Amino acid sequence: MKNKNVFLYEVSWEVCNKVGGIYTVIRSKLAETKKEFGGNYILIGPLLDNNPDFIEETGIDLAPMKRKLQGAGITALIGRWNIEAQPRVILIKYKDTFDLNKILYQYWEDFGIDSTSGGWDYQEPVLFSTVAAKVIESLSDLHHDSQAIAQFHEWIAGGGVLYLKKKAPHIATVFTTHATVLGRAMCGNGVDMYKVLSQINTDSEATRYHVGAKHQLESAAAREADCFTAVSEITALEAKHILHVEPKVILTNGFNVAHAPDMQSNRDFFQANRQRLFDFAARFLKKDLQADKTMLVSTSGRYEFHNKGIDLLLDALGELKNAHETMNKEMVVFFFVMAGAVGPGQRPHHQLLLPAQPYERGRGQGACHLYSRFFERQGRRF
Repeated sequence: MKNKNVFLYEVSWEVCNKVGGIYTVIRSKLAETKKEFGGNYILIGPLLDNNPDFIEETGIDLAPMKRKLQGAGITALIGRWNIEAQPRVILIKYKDTFDLNKILYQYWEDFGIDSTSGGWDYQEPVLFSTVAAKVIESLSDLHHDSQAIAQFHEWIAGGGVLYLKKKAPHIATVFTTHATVLGRAMCGNGVDMYKVLSQINTDSEATRYHVGAKHQLESAAAREADCFTAVSEITALEAKHILHVEPKVILTNGFNVAHAPDMQSNRDFFQANRQRLFDFAARFLKKDLQADKTMLVSTSGRYEFHNKGIDLLLDALGELKNAHETMNKEMVVFFFVMAGAVGPGQRPHHQLLLPAQPYERGRGQGACHLYSRFFERQGRRF
């Protein structure tokens, strides 16, 4: 451990909560972060009905931390993230800890944030991030001879920056954006944002896309943090124009490949999983697929048609259509994407129990009817 007198607290809605890319960003760098900070590295996330990655600890060495949190009126569980690095984690109950109206009033008084348009998807992150910051403030009192740094990911945790700015300015704050709220909203609605960045009236556009309160909170967090960071150069450019604050540091996302399976040395692993995909496709499509004459393509992620590049993949598959026919190979495409649907039908589930059978060439089956005119339009290419 290199930083013996520095505590690093990292706050995210995705700590022990796999809902998006930030989960992977944090998880991928845990081993390196622990090398730097050792036991002085603490992650803070939400206490949900189900946190499957979390292991609670009950050791006597945690008594001072627990007493401190209880004294501050905070209900929390202390334990470990159940992955190889096993960093210390605090999961917090946030819904009934503070008076939401008082927090939102202070936002207006101290930072000019108008929260009147914010619904529960705004209010819940405000409560979570504020309680997380209170945890950091309380625990920092246990280590008067040490410095404390608090990193907050995305606007969802931005309220923590504002709390510490007012209540505990001696704690250094880092606010990291992975993409702006307004940027996501505009791109998700088909706007090529990067072509019009310099022309965007951010306040009016935030109102138009119903993200006004979130945008104001995010802008305030970027402005008030001791260090504002972005995860890439293009995100920094976006933040500069959308939030009117230029990131001081770019914390480039990385991918830890140390434990990624190697196809050359572990060929059986890849072949076994490839066969599982073939077996599923054959049963689902009721077709006998030959492994040496079939190409598998897959993608996964949240159902953000433009932002996650689903439209780009469909366009590319459309371009491959003619080449695919000349290759004399079948192509099976898996979209591992959770999407809005009328509801799962029973027929696909029953199909998986039946032996694979030859069938007439066609599009195959769908498990549900997607709510997306985009997908329907692009799907016609096939």
